Amino acid sequence: MWKSRDLALVILLSVVSFLYTVFVGQLGNLITGVLGLNYIFIFGHAIFISFGFLMYEGRRWRFLLQTTLVALLTIPTYMSGMPFDVLARIPMIIGAFFSDLILNSVYAVFRKRNRLVLWGTLAVFVFLIFTPFFVAMNMFLFYAPEVFTMYVTVYFLLLPVTIVEVVVGSIVGYKICKRVKKPLDVFSDSKTG
Repeated sequence: MWKSRDLALVILLSVVSFLYTVFVGQLGNLITGVLGLNYIFIFGHAIFISFGFLMYEGRRWRFLLQTTLVALLTIPTYMSGMPFDVLARIPMIIGAFFSDLILNSVYAVFRKRNRLVLWGTLAVFVFLIFTPFFVAMNMFLFYAPEVFTMYVTVYFLLLPVTIVEVVVGSIVGYKICKRVKKPLDVFSDSKTG
């Protein structure tokens, strides 16, 4: 069952991720015009993805809703494609669907073994592997071959940087989640106890 706290968190993370996209995340493409160069600023998105997955604690469809809201909000930006290109935002939603489905299915195993930092890192990796794959498929099917080639080339050139940013960003997201959850857990314990 959805709680109002979950819905508020989904909306808050969507807005914060959108603001990061507007002010930082789209700069790679905006300044150079090179598709895929936005992956150089994936650090902030890794924080929001890891934080979101960890805060939702394995409950399904929260991350999918968060990503859908971000996709809708980023329609006028250069994030995930050209501005006002709705077709370019669909792969992000598909990637979120599969990530949400896969990662939330194994959350209990990682929580039981106290490996949530690894789970948060895997969540970011899975999302950031599925999404570019679906973006590349989308470009291959619906765009000029030059666009597909440029995107795939830039993505693979930036892959080492992206991996480092994902690991560091997901660890930062985990640490922020621990700090945020501690007061929330105390507050919820005092209401029930």
